[in-house]
Amino acid sequence: MRKNLIYVIFIIVGIGLGAGGYYMLAGNSSEKKENAGNNNTQGSPEKKKKKVLYWRAPMNPNEVYDHPGKSNMGMDLVPVYSDNSGESGVVSIDPVIQQDMNVKTAIVKEGKLYPEIFTNGILQPDEQNEYVATTKIGGWIDKLYINYTGQKVRKGDKLIRIYSPELVAAQEEYLTALAYDNAMINTGIVSELTKNAIRKLELLDVSEQEILRLKETKDVRKYVTIYAPFDGTVLFKGVDEGAKINRGTPLLKMADLSTLWILADIYEYELSKIKTGLQAKITFDYLPGKVYHGKISFVYPTLDPRTRTIKVRIVVPNKNGELKPGMFANVDIKGESTGDFVLVPEQAVIKSGRQNTVIIALGEGKFKPAEIELGEYSNGFYQVLSGLTANTKIVTSAQFLIDSESNLRAALSLFTSQKNNKDSTDKKMNMKMDNTQTPQKKEVESEIIRKGTIDVKAIDKNGDDMLYQDIMDWNVISDKPGKCPLCGMELRKMSIEQVKKNLKEHGFKYK
Repeated sequence: MRKNLIYVIFIIVGIGLGAGGYYMLAGNSSEKKENAGNNNTQGSPEKKKKKVLYWRAPMNPNEVYDHPGKSNMGMDLVPVYSDNSGESGVVSIDPVIQQDMNVKTAIVKEGKLYPEIFTNGILQPDEQNEYVATTKIGGWIDKLYINYTGQKVRKGDKLIRIYSPELVAAQEEYLTALAYDNAMINTGIVSELTKNAIRKLELLDVSEQEILRLKETKDVRKYVTIYAPFDGTVLFKGVDEGAKINRGTPLLKMADLSTLWILADIYEYELSKIKTGLQAKITFDYLPGKVYHGKISFVYPTLDPRTRTIKVRIVVPNKNGELKPGMFANVDIKGESTGDFVLVPEQAVIKSGRQNTVIIALGEGKFKPAEIELGEYSNGFYQVLSGLTANTKIVTSAQFLIDSESNLRAALSLFTSQKNNKDSTDKKMNMKMDNTQTPQKKEVESEIIRKGTIDVKAIDKNGDDMLYQDIMDWNVISDKPGKCPLCGMELRKMSIEQVKKNLKEHGFKYK
């Protein structure tokens, strides 16, 4: 009995210890939960439930619905949420969807922008080192020392010898005047005949040394010889030996080709980047890999009204004669930076007409469009004049933004629609679901969306036989330029016949 009593006592003590331990553990657990709940309540705000604005197709931003489901391509629709912070124009996108869409961002930085212009030009001789041989006397080509175009000549080489009866007569007149003046010395009569004869010889390009030789020797020369004024190459030979020539006839043309000019075309909007002294890198297709260097020596003062370009002159050395006049040159002109600027990557800018926009990444899946003003462009970056500051995070790559130009405009309109109407998030899209729960597209009403049999000729109200048509929605036709109300694309100007052809190819009825 005593032994059984001891066992009973042990059992009772064990039960008591077990119950006490259980209640202690339960109390600690409850206290931890309560403290955790209090901490959550005090340390962070309650997560707000976001409101879905609409659902859109992952690969087509302008394909939108008011219920979840499948897109036309069979993909799950993506929800687009409103932003509960109250900030105008902000739209939230689920982080998982961002990852699936490969959204990339970058930080806007400040830096120097070195303008760079790529253009083309044509090689030509240096106009300052060209020479056209002509004569002020008529006669005949007695001897032609130049045998072919392209012949190299040295300074002082004989080019052409001309026989001229007119030159012979002028020399004889000079000798006669000298004889007359000598005969009249003792009489005291001063004659102007000699002075007039000398002036006539000078007007015929007879040198002073030749006149002195004629005075001393009394030897009348029947020929006048033309010499090369510098080292060069014959570019043009206009006469043959024995030919009769008149005064002012171009006999030949030569040029020094050791230095050439490139005349390059610069578009009007790039003129602010150009000035004399800028360095240029020049390449030619016939010499792959070889680079020449030159600099702008002159900017021409007039603009071509047809091409809206102005020409600049670039001096290029050609000592070894590799370059030939008339060659086509590829020109890369390096500009100078005028300071530090806010720079934005080219791929981050959404261009639509006169408006330039970037998408700012606000964090936590929130994005907001910002209109910016752009300046110069170089090496993949634009200068930002206003609308964006340094150290701002922006979107640089996303499939839902760069699908196509029309999708860009549609996506941008979806982002900016809330900026123009703060209450748009409370409105419901007028769409219906069919029996299979397949979402339907929003219906858009517009007078330029043609239905039934389209009377193409009747649309042409101004009678110019030209209309504007959307290349995605072919039944959107207008007599005036504008945008498609369905996809947001600019309407393309086409002839009436082309519009009819497009309607026929895409299954629309017309007359």
